[in-house]
Amino acid sequence: MTILDVVANYCQDHLSNSECSKLPFHSLQHTLEVVERVKLIAQKCSLSKDEMEPVLIAAWFHDTGYSSTYVGHEEESARLAEKFLSQAQYDREKIKLVVSCVHATKMPQNPMSEQAEILCDADIFHISTPDFFFKKLLLRREWELILGKTYSDQAWHELNLAFLQEHHFFTSYSKEVGKQGKRLNIEKVKMILQYY
Repeated sequence: MTILDVVANYCQDHLSNSECSKLPFHSLQHTLEVVERVKLIAQKCSLSKDEMEPVLIAAWFHDTGYSSTYVGHEEESARLAEKFLSQAQYDREKIKLVVSCVHATKMPQNPMSEQAEILCDADIFHISTPDFFFKKLLLRREWELILGKTYSDQAWHELNLAFLQEHHFFTSYSKEVGKQGKRLNIEKVKMILQYY
């Protein structure tokens, strides 16, 4: 088994059998989608297999910290990754890269490497897809359940519009491919808000 196989097995088990399994949005399904999106963006950015490995590991780990904390989960996710990879005797420099990729996903995103840019784009790519409206319903429910945050429909749509308008992708692939979908979602949210 490769390190990626070992990481995938560990993270899938962790996300399925911890507090993470109770999250409507930040679920195993979200992580699986992010991993697949990382593969695609990394290929489009011409990363080698060796360059791709740390960012794929980071994608598997990036939300595992939700098992013990919600706010600031990235710190815990990075700690879990570092501990697991150190025990697996993974390369020290690559562990540092994995950790920095995970930290970069904290909002507002702050990637310091091409790999971190890829993970940041993959983590948020749903905002440029037709799934956006379904995903934001899951996130709204998650915030209600976990944080006790409730919003009126109008306030929720306004919050999402502001996020869409302020957000920017990092990789040239995501900028190119995500631009059109994100613009369409902005127009749809604006249309909804006309009726409030």
